[in-house]
Amino acid sequence: MLTTRTVLTWLVVAIVSVALCGCAKAPGQPVAEEPVAPQASEAVSQPSQPKEVPENPPAKLEEVGEAVKRVFKNSVLIDPSHNPSFLVGDFNGDQSQDLAVVLKPTEGKLSELNQEFPNWIAREPLKEVLLPKSKALAQPIDRSSSNPAAGQTIRFEQSDVLLAIVHGSGPKGWRDPEATQTHLLRDVVGANIRILPFKAAFNAYKGIRPFPTIHGDLIQQTLIGQSGFLHFTGGIYGWYDPKNYKAVPVPGHSGMSGMR
Repeated sequence: MLTTRTVLTWLVVAIVSVALCGCAKAPGQPVAEEPVAPQASEAVSQPSQPKEVPENPPAKLEEVGEAVKRVFKNSVLIDPSHNPSFLVGDFNGDQSQDLAVVLKPTEGKLSELNQEFPNWIAREPLKEVLLPKSKALAQPIDRSSSNPAAGQTIRFEQSDVLLAIVHGSGPKGWRDPEATQTHLLRDVVGANIRILPFKAAFNAYKGIRPFPTIHGDLIQQTLIGQSGFLHFTGGIYGWYDPKNYKAVPVPGHSGMSGMR
């Protein structure tokens, strides 16, 4: 027979147990969760920049003419007296094919070619290299990208032989309708003009000093009796030959790595 004390003890135990269960199941108590760390496999990988220029079909004269008209309208013509009259390559090292084409001013269109704010950057790379040292020290040459707000200072003449370099845009390169960034160079069309690919330049000029930093394919030729090349400096195009070249600092460039 159970004693009164034993019954009371069991009763107290039962009441305490029910109370504890009720607290454990009470609604409204938020459950904190530890944030789940993202797995390495979930990381989004950035596409790598292509190392090679996309394959493009050989350039046709009709296509070259369309690109010239896109930039210059009717102010210039392809000069047929030069062979070749155009070259293709990745001259600024951005993995998009560019176009270099020999031009001459159209009769009666000099005013259009000499407009103050054109769609191209006009330079004279050979003249800049041959500038007398005393004058160069007094008035340093601006070798950075031309300031469009400053206007075009070069006045082209009817007898000029010009080299236009149209930079490509994306996989289509210079054929792309959006490809209009152009450098117009005077007095830099010489003899035996040809392309030297960037990868071949290291061996071709190995050990030659001083040597400029290059960013893309080179336009080799002979000018003023010197064998040299036109190259993209990071903002403009410069002329190099071992006799007249003077080492100068050049702006950085986000395209292909330069070579010393």
